Amino acid sequence: MDFSLMGLWSQMGFIARAVVITLLGMSMWAVGIALERFITYSKARKRSLEFVAALQPHLSPKGKMEEATKLEAEWDDAPMARVIITGLKEFRQGLSELGSAATDSVELELLVHSVARTMDRAKKREMASFSKGLPVLATIASSAPFVGLFGTVFGIITAFQLMADPAAGGGGLATVSAGIAEALLTTAVGLGVAIVAVWFFNYFTTKLEQLGGLIDDATGELVDRLAHKTRRANLEVGSATAVHSSPVRPTPEPV
Repeated sequence: MDFSLMGLWSQMGFIARAVVITLLGMSMWAVGIALERFITYSKARKRSLEFVAALQPHLSPKGKMEEATKLEAEWDDAPMARVIITGLKEFRQGLSELGSAATDSVELELLVHSVARTMDRAKKREMASFSKGLPVLATIASSAPFVGLFGTVFGIITAFQLMADPAAGGGGLATVSAGIAEALLTTAVGLGVAIVAVWFFNYFTTKLEQLGGLIDDATGELVDRLAHKTRRANLEVGSATAVHSSPVRPTPEPV
């Protein structure tokens, strides 16, 4: 008996070969998804961090927030940029809709909360987009052992058939070794594919959570900056109003 890989392949039945080919296809699919996700996540993280560096001057006390929305065309491939600029556009539109009520602290507070909710929805859309392929990895990881077990069952059936066939030796160990080896090989391939898919799934799930954490930090800081700007603007308006509306005391007439 030839127990090399090629020897085992030549001795396999149709079902076992189909199982091994299916498992190899699943493994190639998992590797392809892993390579594509690795490139996508690396680029998204790099571009997002570069966008944060480019955005900081516009959010400084001396910066103009209106200029920040012009970064959209240059950073449209950065997920953080798409989330942040969505929030900035919502803030600008809200200010224009408020009009003269833009000095009302309550209205501004509601607007900031609306911006936070808008960015949260945009973040969920980005996370859903970047999770593409991960369900496939999870499916491969969970189903590959069962596919291998399917081939194992047929290998064991073949082994028992040889054991029961008097023409094949009537149950000698040599007559059933091929069926047992076939069964063990399909199981091993299925476990190997599942292990690799689980590693990929856990790795990219962690990367996705890290990207979500970066976006949460950036959006939280933006909301704080907007709240600070609105409070400072209200204080300046309130101070100016108090100066102009302060009553002038009449000069007392001499007695």
